Amino acid sequence: MPRGEQLSRSDQEASKADDQSAQMDPFMEIAHLARTTTARPRYMAEVLRLVAKFYKAPYATVHLRYASEVIHDDCHTGPTDPRFWKTNLQEFLTESLAESRSRAKVLKAKRGKIRVAFLSAPVFDPSGPAIGAMALVVTPIEEAEVATCLARLEGFCRLASACAEFLGGREAGPPGSKASVQAQARAAQCGTTAELAFTITNELRNKLGCEQVALGMVRRNRVKILSISGLDEVKKQSPGVVSLLGAMEECHDVAAPIVFQRDGGFVGEGTSASYRMHKQWHGAAKGATVASIPLRSGERTVAILSIRQRSQESFTHESIEQLRSKVEPFAPALILTHRANRTMAQHVFDTCHETLQAARAPGHIGRKVAAAVVLIAGCWFTFGSMDYELGVPAVVTAAEIRHISSPFDGALTTAHVVEGDHVARGDILCELDHRTLDQEKAQLLAELAMLERVMDKARAEASPFEVKLALAKQELVDAQLDIVTRRIEQATITSPIDGVVVAGDLRKMIGGIVARGYPLFEVAPLDRWTLELQVPEASSEELNAQLSGTFASYARPEDVREFSISRVLASARIHDTKNVYVAEADIDARGDWMRPGMEGVAKINMGAHKVWWIALHRVIDYLRINLWI
Repeated sequence: MPRGEQLSRSDQEASKADDQSAQMDPFMEIAHLARTTTARPRYMAEVLRLVAKFYKAPYATVHLRYASEVIHDDCHTGPTDPRFWKTNLQEFLTESLAESRSRAKVLKAKRGKIRVAFLSAPVFDPSGPAIGAMALVVTPIEEAEVATCLARLEGFCRLASACAEFLGGREAGPPGSKASVQAQARAAQCGTTAELAFTITNELRNKLGCEQVALGMVRRNRVKILSISGLDEVKKQSPGVVSLLGAMEECHDVAAPIVFQRDGGFVGEGTSASYRMHKQWHGAAKGATVASIPLRSGERTVAILSIRQRSQESFTHESIEQLRSKVEPFAPALILTHRANRTMAQHVFDTCHETLQAARAPGHIGRKVAAAVVLIAGCWFTFGSMDYELGVPAVVTAAEIRHISSPFDGALTTAHVVEGDHVARGDILCELDHRTLDQEKAQLLAELAMLERVMDKARAEASPFEVKLALAKQELVDAQLDIVTRRIEQATITSPIDGVVVAGDLRKMIGGIVARGYPLFEVAPLDRWTLELQVPEASSEELNAQLSGTFASYARPEDVREFSISRVLASARIHDTKNVYVAEADIDARGDWMRPGMEGVAKINMGAHKVWWIALHRVIDYLRINLWI
């Protein structure tokens, strides 16, 4: 088919759909929905879409509250983005819910004559009060049409409100769901399980006119008596309570109603000798009629209801069933109230117990495997041991540092190295000006030459005294010459070892005078380094010189080196406002990249410890210090 014909046909179908939408009767459609829908949420959602389709609304929403049920729904049609309308329309709906009346709001475009209207109408409960509202967007619209559209929307909402009244009797749900809802609402008014049980037993006693009503809750296949009518407190050691508890547990074991009365069991039936606990209760109650009824929630017995009435009155199957149907809806409420009032410890215990029960159930291989893994992990956590590594900050320091200072007062002429340069033994580090020393050396050499001539003349004149005097002067000048020569040699300062210059930058001092003893350079060897481990005070007790570990620097975390602690300093130091004990360790860290002052993390192997101690010792220490436990 040609594309032009396809477009023409689609336009015709769209036009036909619009005509059908314009011709439909929304009131008839709303009534028809009430005949075919059973649940209120579904019904109101369909009404919302029907109304939105009638108005061709790009966005519509409804918010209702039926008793404890909240209904909130929205719908969107057309090419526009629903987020464009959602925020503003929801705010308009909130305002309408507060006022409980029909409202309209007209918005005008800044440019052009396009107008958009927000319309809302309340939805009423059959008894009269408003329980919500429906709101939608109508565009485009003329101001003269707003009142008409609003009145029609109000009519739709009132019709839907009236039709919704007849849906309650046909709502889908299990039998007794209405009684269950009422029981849940009643439970919400009670703060604890004991309070709810007290209310149930006392009201049931008043309605039935019996002597006593007791309610016990089943917890892990045991029954705990929550309330006995007429008693503010249940005394567990009381003989009457003991016999009543035995009868409740017997009913729980049988999982069926048990009646023990004067003429046997139920009316027309003989007494079963197997119900010994009920027989004992019957005897303790001086022949009164007693009965116990299990209250179930699904397949689970939640509670046991026990009743005692006068001996001349009797129970039938029908009366027991009627009584069970009235009280059993409270079984889920008891569970809910109990769960809501659990402590954290009870919550954890119940969760573990339920998980264990689920794992023990037939099937569920995955659960069993998971439970076994958790059990093994728990045993390992409690009884197992593992190596404990203490991570502490560490700093690289040189094991040996050669300090080079000025040998004499002199002017600095050259500086060949700076901090960070690698040097070899004998490399020139810097030079001092020795021109004055050279002149002094030349003068001393001249004096030596003159003394030689004096000594030769004294020998020629055969004057021993003059010879000895000249020889003594010569020795003095030789000593002075040796000193000057030594200083000239010292003017060229060289490295005493192979290593790296860790301190010293004299480039800005060239031409200046350096005093004797002034520190010029610090040179450290490259083959020996020391780690300074900063151990926290809390972990210093087990620190000793026999421990070892591994070190990784921040510069090269992938290069892990082993170390062994050589000594532990006796006194603590302050580091980042905290006390730390410094331990020195020898480390094999040969490499051109290593520099003094590099930081990293050292992990000290503290030996084997219990797994639980490794995981919890910091928390335990914190509690001991702060809570004194």
